[in-house]
Amino acid sequence: MGLFDKKYCDICGDKIGLLGNRKLEDGNMCKDCAKKLSPFFSDRRSSTVDEIKQQLAYREQNKQTLAGFSPMMNFGEDDKIYIDPTKQSFVVSSRNPGSWSDENPDVIPLSSVTNCNLRVDEDKEEIYTQGKDGEEVSYNPPRYKFTYNFYIDINVNNPYFDEITARLNDSDVEGMGTMEYNRYQQMAQNVINNLMPGRAVPNMGAVNMGGYPPANAPVNAMPYQNPVNPAYGMQSPYQQAVQPQANPYAQQNPYAQQNPYAQQNPYGQPQANPYAQQNPYAQQNQYNQPPVQQPVSQNWVCPACNAANNGGNFCNFCGTPKNG
Repeated sequence: MGLFDKKYCDICGDKIGLLGNRKLEDGNMCKDCAKKLSPFFSDRRSSTVDEIKQQLAYREQNKQTLAGFSPMMNFGEDDKIYIDPTKQSFVVSSRNPGSWSDENPDVIPLSSVTNCNLRVDEDKEEIYTQGKDGEEVSYNPPRYKFTYNFYIDINVNNPYFDEITARLNDSDVEGMGTMEYNRYQQMAQNVINNLMPGRAVPNMGAVNMGGYPPANAPVNAMPYQNPVNPAYGMQSPYQQAVQPQANPYAQQNPYAQQNPYAQQNPYGQPQANPYAQQNPYAQQNQYNQPPVQQPVSQNWVCPACNAANNGGNFCNFCGTPKNG
């Protein structure tokens, strides 16, 4: 068979036009049949004609399921995650519900979700200043502008695909920790809590810096509820508050009781030091004391004026010395 020989689609039987062939493992498929496959399917070349026919039958059944899908919650601005808590299922689509007919997004049961994570991709761009001659010159030290994109990676049990990736933000988010950055983190937490209600908290917030391996940083995914704007999440009726339970193994350790041997040490009481007696050589120095006044005889009679009751060395009346 020559290169330019006419080919026919092994699925629908129509003639395949120029550049319209989609190769299968054991046949050919036209582009019109390829458009009917799941948007999350990426293994066409290794699929057989029978496997493609089985998937297209599944896709026709999905149209009927989609007709009864009534989302009560939606998250995201680029790709949108629609959740129907009544039917316990969700849809990921970049379109609004009124325009799903062409895309026919897969309706996926919540029970088929095996894992759900937030992935934050970081992009770094250097900022330059203007040199003397008007050319771009790096700052010293260099300065950078950091932007982020938020992706939800959803792992599912499905015969035709096992992972769905939805980008939450429709434009790059500048700066880590900004109000906009935190808003998308909160949105992602609410998506995960609603896609995996009542199950283990997944890994949240791994930042992939410029294509390097992500530094996984587990974050407790507490539910973020915004009852006003449904675009950022409405409260799920399937999210019940988990009450903390007492740990029966956290009883008091009997070996942690008071140690009877840890009583007061009698030797720990302050004792008088027998060697701290008064130093005989530290007694008061007699040479540093003021002179002792000698007692003076009292009541003598002045020989000059015969005045009695004089108590000093001189007469109290005439001043004559006692022995004058």
